[in-house]
Amino acid sequence: AARGAVLGMSLDKTASSSGTTTAALDKSGYLTSLSSRAPAITADIGDITKARLLLKSVRDTNPQHGPGWIAAARVEEAA
Repeated sequence: AARGAVLGMSLDKTASSSGTTTAALDKSGYLTSLSSRAPAITADIGDITKARLLLKSVRDTNPQHGPGWIAAARVEEAA
């Protein structure tokens, strides 16, 4: 979703600066800019596995606890 938004903004900016609707984009430069904007995930695979196991226990023990579900979703987003 974020990459689509960045692509849209990049295309809009390129189109408005060139004055036409067809604009040439530098593919390698665009990919480089995407990788520089993406947040760096430095989590180790073991840490993610341990967090998944811990949060599964939280969800199984108390399925009505909303923050446990939210934390599990955030771990999956980061993985």
